[in-house]
Amino acid sequence: MKLLKKAIDNFLYAFGKFSIVLVRFYMHVLYRPKAHFVDKSLQTNKLKEPCIVIANHTTIVDPPFILSVLKGKRSIVIAKDWYEKPGINWICRAANGIPCDRFNLDTEWALLAKKELKKGRSVVIFPEGKCREDGELNEFKSGFAFLARSTGYPVVSIGLDGKYTFGHRIHYVVDIPKKIERTKGLASSVDLENQSAQFRERVKLLKEAAIRHNTLTLPAPDTIYEVVPPLPEVTEESLSSQNSKSSLDSTLAYKSPCQEAGR
Repeated sequence: MKLLKKAIDNFLYAFGKFSIVLVRFYMHVLYRPKAHFVDKSLQTNKLKEPCIVIANHTTIVDPPFILSVLKGKRSIVIAKDWYEKPGINWICRAANGIPCDRFNLDTEWALLAKKELKKGRSVVIFPEGKCREDGELNEFKSGFAFLARSTGYPVVSIGLDGKYTFGHRIHYVVDIPKKIERTKGLASSVDLENQSAQFRERVKLLKEAAIRHNTLTLPAPDTIYEVVPPLPEVTEESLSSQNSKSSLDSTLAYKSPCQEAGR
């Protein structure tokens, strides 16, 4: 039974590798990808040195598209709930997927990603963690910044126009590699959040440049952006917690002697 299971796993893995070749062919024929480079001297899609690749996330087509246009050894961080789905697990493994639990505290993915980088593989990450189709970007999770800062490997930002419609040619902009170093005087977590917010602003501009098909108006790669702290997400749970707190505060508030006497 174990031999049969192993044989099936090996077959699915090999079939997944073959499927990736077909997907790459499909992406190039259907979307005719066009790359724009911020640095004209780095006009190549081949990842010669291992790096951390980040990009905006519009639809589920983004991961196979990125893997199709980039050449060289690479792995990709995939949401664990997607990675473990029986129907697609075989192709996730064939794509050298790194499962990441996006709903719980998970550090295992970072250890796996570090091993991949040491093997000479670049690691693709979508810092938003989920798709957003309204044209805006979700806040970036700081995992990629932690990985880059702790390993010393550079981050390559990519902006995708995200319009996967029939007849539309997909444009994308590739930024120059940038390393993340610890900022003195800041707590580690605050520093990572700030770095993530800076990269989010940069990717947002790269996406807009991809939509315009023009990189000439992009700020210099070393630009520091004024980042507005994100507003907290309003949910039923947060509203309930806030109401409970308000109720508690009102019961603890000062009462005059007349109020105490019920007058």
